[in-house]
Amino acid sequence: MNYMVKWEDRPVITLTEAVMVLGLSPSTIKRRINTGQLKSVKRGSNLERILIYTASVQKMLKEVE
Repeated sequence: MNYMVKWEDRPVITLTEAVMVLGLSPSTIKRRINTGQLKSVKRGSNLERILIYTASVQKMLKEVE
């Protein structure tokens, strides 16, 4: 079985998914995280994994409209 879950229905998305949704480069998204425009959680020790809160991505998309 194959279950498709929309990114909007999940609490967080990966950096790669945020790149596809927002149309921005990874470095731009990381800058926006550092400035507080996007809220995120960093997971992992050796390989850092950035998870971005879906609500902050949706808020950014609404601001652009």
